[in-house]
Amino acid sequence: MNLQNVMRLANYLTIARMLLIPFFMLSFRYERMLPGLIIFCVAAITDYLDGVIARKQGTTSFGKFMDPLADKLLVGAALICLTRFKGGLIPGWMVLIIMGREVVVTTLRLVFVGRYGTVVAASQWGKYKTSSQMVVIIISLVLLVCHEYSHLLDIDMGFVIQRLGPIYFMMYIPLVLTVISGLEFLYNNRKGLYELMRSPDTYTDDDI
Repeated sequence: MNLQNVMRLANYLTIARMLLIPFFMLSFRYERMLPGLIIFCVAAITDYLDGVIARKQGTTSFGKFMDPLADKLLVGAALICLTRFKGGLIPGWMVLIIMGREVVVTTLRLVFVGRYGTVVAASQWGKYKTSSQMVVIIISLVLLVCHEYSHLLDIDMGFVIQRLGPIYFMMYIPLVLTVISGLEFLYNNRKGLYELMRSPDTYTDDDI
């Protein structure tokens, strides 16, 4: 993987998405939901754009690994913020399951890359999972913005910040897709995982 490939525009967008994460978390810290929504939407747009650009220019090992990692960090930051905002809009066990899957899959990808130089790209179910997470988080942020400005709209939006409110129930969609995509990853790479546990030194790229 040479420097020219790493520095493609798609990879710049991936890095930019990661740099937006602290600013997104600050919006929750100061309870400014509109900036948080804007920042998250910009990050989601960079995810879409770097995917389009990567398909036209060709993917790199850097992009295959860093793009899903950036998505995981962004989604993880949003989920953590939602567990702490207004006493907790989603329960911690949801975040543990979703992020636990990400830790397992990312760790296995690191093993494949570090030991064998093999990058396992995101599957279709993994993309569905990421898309559902992004959509649900954006809808949640829109609801929180409406709640923040409900006094101007003269609408009672108190249900938005209830512990068993709409954000909680919507989160079941990415939760289910997260579990499915995690099981699919393990199944699709079962041969490679078996060979890795049985004889790591003889494992090759063809086993994935």
